Amino acid sequence: MKILFPNVSREKQWLEELQYLRSQVRAEIRYYIDAHRAQRFKLNLFELMSLNSFPNPVNQTLYFNNEEHEVPFTFSIRGRRYEQKPFKERFKLKLGDKWIFEVKNTRSEHGRFIRHKRRNEMLPLREILSRVRRMRQLGRVRIPHKLGIYAAASYSRNHFLESDRGARVTMDEDVRYFTFEGLTGTALGASNRAIVELKIPPGRTSSPLVRKIHGLLRKENAEQGISKKATIFNLIEDRARKSGEAYKEPNHNTEIKAKLALDSEDQDIFPKIRTDLSEGKIEGFRLSNSYPSVMETGRLYHYVQVPTHEYVRFETSGQARSATIKENFQVVQDPYRLGNVIKRREIEEPIQPDMLKMPYKILTRRRKYFMVERDGGNREYAVMMDSSTHRGHELYQLEVEDVLTSPSPRAETRSINDVASMANYLIEEYSLEPTTLTKNQWLMSLPN
Repeated sequence: MKILFPNVSREKQWLEELQYLRSQVRAEIRYYIDAHRAQRFKLNLFELMSLNSFPNPVNQTLYFNNEEHEVPFTFSIRGRRYEQKPFKERFKLKLGDKWIFEVKNTRSEHGRFIRHKRRNEMLPLREILSRVRRMRQLGRVRIPHKLGIYAAASYSRNHFLESDRGARVTMDEDVRYFTFEGLTGTALGASNRAIVELKIPPGRTSSPLVRKIHGLLRKENAEQGISKKATIFNLIEDRARKSGEAYKEPNHNTEIKAKLALDSEDQDIFPKIRTDLSEGKIEGFRLSNSYPSVMETGRLYHYVQVPTHEYVRFETSGQARSATIKENFQVVQDPYRLGNVIKRREIEEPIQPDMLKMPYKILTRRRKYFMVERDGGNREYAVMMDSSTHRGHELYQLEVEDVLTSPSPRAETRSINDVASMANYLIEEYSLEPTTLTKNQWLMSLPN
């Protein structure tokens, strides 16, 4: 299939990003640069800013969560310390070692992200674990199971300053990721790219310096990217798929799903659904025997509007270079008359060079999901909770999804009925509102 895209310069997109940053309390934006280009970018930064040197340049960060992924999307719980060397391939933490302990909450208010951070200096790991395990609620979201050390990252950081109250740029290299069993960490993967973060105070987002930095980033083909924590989740999912422990979507061309509106404060509905399934409360369905685990992922997508399709979505962070094309959106009839079961065509194709020149909107999607199966059948359905964000706006949804390949009328009807049955239970049990709002429709309804 050949899709024609008008050739539009991406300069306008960068300028729009700067325009948006002016409205933020403090702007934070993250970019990834290939390692061979990162050194040249760093040398240019030396000419523009002052390097703030530290005796221990390696940042070691612990992330706290549990196997059910019950830490809300809006929170990050971390331990941090600075060392001379990165973590080894395999290592064991000492309970007496001291860490900086942080709990960070980010929420959306009137098109702005407001960040709150609670920080305790140099607590023994024993004390941090005691505090984390006692956490039963974050914000208004309940935590049913105990939290612990889930993952870690280490990286070498250069810290550049404009002035005491001016723009800051951090550049992280030699980024490594780890998973844990108890206190023992094991290497999960490493990045071959540097991570650059701009932290810009109010009133400085359109300064000559910030514009120069953005120009350097464009010159080095920098791409906006996801957080280290999201990268860890993606690596864990990828490893689980390769080992057969996580569901791998088959090739398909048809998507059938039911959508439910969700509030950020109701994220604890997600573990409740798992409990309902394990207790046999949802008639005809159970947790998947083949894929019982909760998976969490984070992706950054470019959404491009084209005249021939509903939209084209592609991911440029990491190694992914494919485009997802969605079209033929339909709200289909279901036996419960919910009005929120949708069917559409979905295919993947290689990214065409012209796509990268198109105007786009960036959407960050964080997702938690698990698989359910029909009693007595072999059909697998995904139950997903999504958090989508764009420039200070956020959208939360629950989805029940099935994917098919050119289904027969009988197979399509069975899929619609099953998806609607699960959705009907969630609507009645948790007073959720059915919706047909797609992420693309939401994204395009927002101001530029």
